[in-house]
Amino acid sequence: MSSEILRLPRPTKIELIRLRRRLTIARRLHRILRDRLTFLLQEFYVVLKKAYDTRSKLNKLLNEIYYYYYIALSLHGLEYLDVTSLATAKGISIIAGVRNVMGVPAPMIELAMVPESSSILPIEVSTIQNKRREVLETITRLAEYEKELLNLGKEIARVRRIVTMLEKVLIPRILKTIMYLTMKFDEMEREEKVRSLKIKTLLLQKS
Repeated sequence: MSSEILRLPRPTKIELIRLRRRLTIARRLHRILRDRLTFLLQEFYVVLKKAYDTRSKLNKLLNEIYYYYYIALSLHGLEYLDVTSLATAKGISIIAGVRNVMGVPAPMIELAMVPESSSILPIEVSTIQNKRREVLETITRLAEYEKELLNLGKEIARVRRIVTMLEKVLIPRILKTIMYLTMKFDEMEREEKVRSLKIKTLLLQKS
């Protein structure tokens, strides 16, 4: 519980000085991590907007392609579509890398090569083939954004746990321990003063 005090080897004034230094460091770290959490959340919402727009674009493209696909399917049959798409289904390659976003690894995916169809195709099939590169580019971009969102979400959860621990547990415990030691040393000083006064009075009486 945050109301508990920290366990100390010996309640000395040296420990009190160390606790005050520790409190300063904890507050500084809390402020830095809280700012980092704010920036990460801002970046998360920016990427989320990009992912949403890219997903909407992909859905629109697929709706258009499905329209021409069902027309081609009804006119030419499934076997013909399989044969025409077999040549262009191979040879697709991508280039992948990693970039750094506020200490969080984010993927970079780029479509390197998409083979083009060399044969003359019906208008319905040709329309599908012409939109194929745009669909693949949109899919790779969406995969990049969604992976970045996943990594940012994990980092946000980790930083938020640390900020909550500092704010709700560690800093209150350090403050309570400092208060406890301060009261203890103040009480010891008062007892020492009272003892000194008593000894001084006894010495005066004897003299």
